[in-house]
Amino acid sequence: MSAATSGPGPLAGLLRAARLRAALSQEELAARSGLTAKAVSALERGERRRPHPHTLRALGEALGLDETGRAALAAAARPAADGDPVLPLPAPAAPVFGRDDDVAEVAGLLRSGAARLVTLTGPGGVGKTTLALAVARTVAADFPDGVTVAELAPVREARLVLPTLARALGGRQLSGPVADAVAARLGDRRHLVVLDNVEHVLDAAPEVADLLARCPGLAVLATSRAPLRVRAERERPLGPLPLPAGSSAAAVAASPAAQVFLDRAAAAGRPGALTDATAADVGAICRRLDGLPLALELAAAHARYLPPAALLGRLDEALGSGRSRDLPERQRTMRAALDWSHDLLTTAEQELLRRLAVFAGSFSLDAARSVAGGGDVLAALGGLAEQSLVVAEEGPEARYRLLEPVRQYAAARLEEAGGTATAADRATAAVLDLAAGAETGLTGAEQGVWLDRLERDHGNLSAALGRLVDAGRPADAARVMGATWLYWTVRGNVAEGLGWVSRIDRAGLAPADDARALLALAALRYAAGDVPGTAEAAAGAASAAERAGAGDLRALALVLTGSAAVVRGDLDAAGRDLAEALRLAELTGQAWARTHAVTGRGQLLLQSGDLAGGTAALTEAAQLARELGSPFSLATVLNVQASLAQLAGDEDGALARWAEAADLAAEVRTSWTLAYTLPGLAVVAASRGLPELSARLFAAGSATAEAAAVAVSFPPDVALARQVLPAVRAALGEGAFARAWAAGRLVRPADVPALAGEIRRSRGPR
Repeated sequence: MSAATSGPGPLAGLLRAARLRAALSQEELAARSGLTAKAVSALERGERRRPHPHTLRALGEALGLDETGRAALAAAARPAADGDPVLPLPAPAAPVFGRDDDVAEVAGLLRSGAARLVTLTGPGGVGKTTLALAVARTVAADFPDGVTVAELAPVREARLVLPTLARALGGRQLSGPVADAVAARLGDRRHLVVLDNVEHVLDAAPEVADLLARCPGLAVLATSRAPLRVRAERERPLGPLPLPAGSSAAAVAASPAAQVFLDRAAAAGRPGALTDATAADVGAICRRLDGLPLALELAAAHARYLPPAALLGRLDEALGSGRSRDLPERQRTMRAALDWSHDLLTTAEQELLRRLAVFAGSFSLDAARSVAGGGDVLAALGGLAEQSLVVAEEGPEARYRLLEPVRQYAAARLEEAGGTATAADRATAAVLDLAAGAETGLTGAEQGVWLDRLERDHGNLSAALGRLVDAGRPADAARVMGATWLYWTVRGNVAEGLGWVSRIDRAGLAPADDARALLALAALRYAAGDVPGTAEAAAGAASAAERAGAGDLRALALVLTGSAAVVRGDLDAAGRDLAEALRLAELTGQAWARTHAVTGRGQLLLQSGDLAGGTAALTEAAQLARELGSPFSLATVLNVQASLAQLAGDEDGALARWAEAADLAAEVRTSWTLAYTLPGLAVVAASRGLPELSARLFAAGSATAEAAAVAVSFPPDVALARQVLPAVRAALGEGAFARAWAAGRLVRPADVPALAGEIRRSRGPR
């Protein structure tokens, strides 16, 4: 095969690859071989291409090469004869992790002829060149007339792309106009050309397309941060490496991102197996760097003197100080790598990229427009996506994000431009608008849509709350929490929500805003099982709402004081508060408060022993919840109805209601209601002679409550679980119970309806 590189030459690539495999710096290789570090550097840069034979022998010995390796070095140093130079493809500088499927897919396209021009696109540092060379090695036998690699990073103008390719093909034998000469050299031969780093010379795309049209046996594999946009092209975006799925040593070690980090850390002088003590820190490093291979390699270069825990705290510094001198200058720091991309952008694209740095996580098109100050940002956003600096996310809504190293870079640029405060204020305003819509959207038929929307914007919601608290804007923070408390309670964010609402300085708040802050606090405490804290905060909210003349807020507060009183067993106080809540809800048209006031009354009657009255109240509440269209409200009522049916001996009725509640929880992912549903299903499973399934369901309920920081506090439910769980443990024995419990903790909310179906199909002893 013929292969060439237009830059430093074959000896430079072979020597560098061999040194990296030996985990030696240039200085260390120089010391071992008796050369100077300057001489080694000159050889690797291609400034010296024909070293003396004794120099090659010394290098081979210092690198520990076998006879084949030493012969390859000698061959690479010999001048080429007439005709194509016979050169090996550049060897990989490091192992390739996590790209087997990518290599197979691209190789398949080139082998089959399904695509004659494949462009690997992706952000700087994602590993496009590494993948391209791996593909070239894989398909080399399918291109018997040669594989040629042309490195275009040093090329400054598009008009010089074909001359560079001509030199890589053996340009001393080419004559005439360069396009004709290259086409004549290739003819109809089966040849693969790798064009590496095309993004800054995209205007050469028509010449590449013309070459493909004139040379039927030619295939081109290009790497670029943006596609060439010609008809023959098949773009293949390349994303970051998969991140660890957990924090255990096994989970982290299985991740390609962690494998890159650990391999490069070992090469830097910190070998050793991953341990449980270091796995969490390595996993966090991989996540912070979004699985970007170059960022992982740059960080790992500091592992010789910084253990993972210390490195995690100094990642920004590590990425900004280059210790990998064998990398191209443009890749020695993340800043240098991203400067290369930034300089290719238009002014509008550069400005938008900076402002997008204020988002924490993904963002919508409307949010991008907001931080840009209004107007049409679609063209600039599209340009950033095409340059692989913005990633378009999958999903029903158009959403985008910056990889974390890109976001940090853009944030630094924004700070340098003096635009951080303005962009942050605009992002906060967008969150305030989002919260205003959520206040009504979360309580009705659009509940699932709004929960998903807030979850997608969770990072931005938290960032905005942090800015509001730090900027001394407690009223706005109170309005955000008052509008979104249901999201924090049902999507597993109770602890974080409590943290935010506790940071709101309520001194000096207007009564209505004080009521909103206290309502959020009371609801979050109720979800967490803090009944006394719920009663205290809800009473404060009711008082503030009364001072503000806000009957709607007072109704919600009294629902919470009444519910807390039911749990405490103070049924007289519960009756008074719930009756007043229902009156105010009907007066102000608060369908949500009305539904939950009637539900609370049903719980009160159940607690007092009035099963008939409780049944009637809960039937009314279920009808109100169905009219309201709130899955959370309906699941809440169904859970109470199921408990009532179980106590009344109607096990089939209880199972039907808990199964429907499980369906609703899976539909909109409401962890708070699911924490009540799972123990109920476990009780029925035990009654039907399914102790193993019962144990799994109890464990799933425990894991759900633990992960979401919620607690089951309704006394009949607590009593049922306390009565049945010990019997299940005894029936199984400790070993089987432990195995079932471990399996149950892995149950996902989406799995629960199927488990309820297993119970329904069983007709065992009751």
